[in-house]
Amino acid sequence: MTRPLEASAEGRGRIVGITDGVFAIALTLIVLEIRVPAHETVHSEGDLLAPIAALAPRFLTYALSFLTLTIFWFSQQARHGLIAKSDRRLATLNLCFLAFIALLPFSTDLLADFLEFRTAALVYWLNLLMLGVTLFASWHYAEKNGFVAEDVDADTRRMVYMRIVKAQILWAIGAALCLVNPLLSVGFILLVQLIYAAALRGSLLRNVIG
Repeated sequence: MTRPLEASAEGRGRIVGITDGVFAIALTLIVLEIRVPAHETVHSEGDLLAPIAALAPRFLTYALSFLTLTIFWFSQQARHGLIAKSDRRLATLNLCFLAFIALLPFSTDLLADFLEFRTAALVYWLNLLMLGVTLFASWHYAEKNGFVAEDVDADTRRMVYMRIVKAQILWAIGAALCLVNPLLSVGFILLVQLIYAAALRGSLLRNVIG
C-alpha cells in the first residue's frame, strides 16, 4: 500500500476523479441563477418578453463562464494525460485550483448582477488569475519533481507553461479594459474564451494563444 506522501499512479487517478466532479457541479451551478419568470406576474406576451430580456446579462455571463469552465476542463484533461503520478502535495495544489473553480459560480453571479460596475469585472478577473496561478504552480511542482511522464519532451513542457502565461496576459488586458468600460472588458474576455474554445489553428492565433 502506498503511503499518503508518496507519489503514485493511484494518487493521480484520485485527482482526475475529483476534478471531473467539481467541474460538473460548477457547470450546473452557473445555470441555476437563470431563473424562469414567476408565473403569477405574466399575463401577456409583453409580460413574458420583458423579464426574459432582463435576463440578458445572466445569459451573457453564463456563456462566458461556460466557456471558461470548458477551456479549463480540457486543459486539465490534457495536463493529466502528461502526468504519470501524483503525491499529496500535488493533490493539495490541485484542490486549490478546484477551490477557484468552485468559486466561479459566485463571481459569475456577481458579474451578472453588477455588469456595469468595474469591481464586479475585476472580481471575475481575479478568479481567472487565481485559476492560472494555481494551475501554473501545480504543473511546475509536477515537472520539477519528476511526476511528468518520461515521454513528454521539453517543447511540450514549455508549451504548457506558455499557454497558461499567454492566457493570463490576454485576460489581464481584458481586466484593464474595465477602466474604459466594464462591458468592453467582459466582451474582450468573452472573445478570448471563444477563440480558445474554438481551438482555431491559424498561424497568427497560434502565436498569440500558444
